[in-house]
Amino acid sequence: MATVLLDAYDSFTFNLYQYLSQAGADVRVFRNDKITLAEVIAMDPVNIVLSPGPGHPREDPGICYEVLEHFQGKIPILGVCLGQQMMYEHYGGTVGFAGEIQHGKTSTITHDGQGLYRGIDQLFPITRYHSLAGDPETLPACLEVNSWTSNGVIMGVRHREYAVEGVQFHPESILSENGLAMFSNFLRLRGGTWAENSGARVADDMANHYPGKLSIGSAPVAQASPDILSRIFRQRQRDVAEQKALPGRSLADLQRLLALDIAPTQIDFAQRLRDAATDGRLAVLAEVKRASPSKGDICADAIAAEHGLAYARAGAAAISVLTEPTWFKGSIDDLRDVRQAVSCVEPRPAVLRKEFVFEKYQIAEARLAGADSVLLIVKMLSRAQLHALLEYSRELRMEPLVEVNDADEMRAALDAGATVIGVNNRDLRTFAVDMDTTRDLAAQVPKEVVLVALSGIVQPSDASIYAGASVGGVLVGEALMRATDKAAFVQGLQTALQN
Repeated sequence: MATVLLDAYDSFTFNLYQYLSQAGADVRVFRNDKITLAEVIAMDPVNIVLSPGPGHPREDPGICYEVLEHFQGKIPILGVCLGQQMMYEHYGGTVGFAGEIQHGKTSTITHDGQGLYRGIDQLFPITRYHSLAGDPETLPACLEVNSWTSNGVIMGVRHREYAVEGVQFHPESILSENGLAMFSNFLRLRGGTWAENSGARVADDMANHYPGKLSIGSAPVAQASPDILSRIFRQRQRDVAEQKALPGRSLADLQRLLALDIAPTQIDFAQRLRDAATDGRLAVLAEVKRASPSKGDICADAIAAEHGLAYARAGAAAISVLTEPTWFKGSIDDLRDVRQAVSCVEPRPAVLRKEFVFEKYQIAEARLAGADSVLLIVKMLSRAQLHALLEYSRELRMEPLVEVNDADEMRAALDAGATVIGVNNRDLRTFAVDMDTTRDLAAQVPKEVVLVALSGIVQPSDASIYAGASVGGVLVGEALMRATDKAAFVQGLQTALQN
C-alpha cells in the first residue's frame, strides 16, 4: 500500500518525496489538480500527504479538500505548510497574515510532545517559508495547536479525534532538525483515529500547551521581544518537561501516588476565605516570596516555613507560596515545608500554590505537596485550558484561585464557573500597577463569588480603597515579607475596611 503525496506545484515536493522514501514509505506523487478523488480512493492508500505550495489555501486547492473530507477518520493525513493551512480552513478556521514574512528563515519551536512530535526534543530549529498562518482567534474546536514559535505564531495543528496533523514549517528542509524522525512518527500511524494508535496522542501527557493568542493583521508588524510573562511561561514549560521525565515523576506516576491517599489532609479554600471575611473584615492571603521579576531580591535567604508559620499565627486565612524557581526563587519544597509548619495552627490557614500553571501535572504535584488551592492565570490560558484545569483541580478537591486583569478575563473566569477570583492590579506583561483595577471590576462579580485583590498594597491602609466594593480578601507579598511586625501588618489588613 502506497503513500499518496498530492503536489501543489511546489519545489519542496521533491524533498518531501526523498524524506518520506528514506523513512520507508512507498510514495506515489500526483499533482493535486491532475487526479480525481475516485482515482485516489481506488489506490487504497495507507496514508496521504498534502504538500506545500504557493498562494492561499483557498486558491487552486485541487482535490485536497475533497480528500480531507473523504479520508478523515479512515487513514492518517499529513499537511505541510500550505497543506496544513488547508486543514485549518477545512475545519472552519481562517488563515491570514502571520504578522511577519519568513522566507528561508529559521526559528525554534515549542511543541506538545504528541503525534508527529513523539520523542522529539523541545526548542529545535525549523525552516519557514510563509507569510500566512492560522489565526488563533479562529482555531476550530476540533483542532489543537501542536507547535508554535516564541511569539505565538501557530506552527502546526492536530485534529483531536482523527489522525490528521499538519505543520506550517518545512521539516523536509536541510535546515530543519528532526524532520526524518517526524516523518517516521507519521508513517507509524495506522487507521484514521488517534484511538487506533495507542500512545500517539495522550491528552493528559502533553508536554506543553499553546500559551496564547497572536492577532493576524493585514500588514507586517515589528516582532517585539517576548514579555516577561511569555519568558516565564517558556522556562516553566522546560522545567516541567524535565521534571516529568524523571523516573517516577510523570503525571501517571503522580496520579498513582495520589491514589495511595498519601497527600496531606485538605481544607476548603473558598470556605476558609468566606469564614475570615465576616463582620467587615478582609481575609488576608499572606505570601511567601523571595524575589520577583519587577523588584529583584526581596528576601533571598528566607526560610519559607518560618514566614508561613508567622503569617498563620498572625491570623492569615491563607498562605500563598511562590514555587517558580528562576524569577521568584521558590520551589515545590517551600510549599511542602509551609504546609507542615502550619499544620499545628488552629484554625489552619489554607495553602495556595502560586505558580504559572498550564497543565494538570502541576496541579497533581501541588496536591501531593499539601496545597489546598492552586492559581490559574486567565491571561496565559486558552478558554479550553482554563475549563479543563479548573475541572481537574476540583477533581482533587481544590477550588482554584482564578486570576484576571481586565473585563474580558473576568467574563472568562465567570463563564468557567470560578468561585474564587483574584483581580491582579499589576499587568503581568508590563508590570504597571493600577489599584483601581479590582474596584472597577468588582461590579461584574456575583455576591456568591469570593473576590480577592492582588498586588499593589504597600501598607495596611492601602486596602481601605476597597470599602464598599464587595472585596472579600487581599493578597500581599512583598510588603509582608519586608515587614518587621507581621502580626500587626496582617491585623491591619483585616480591619482596613473598618477604618
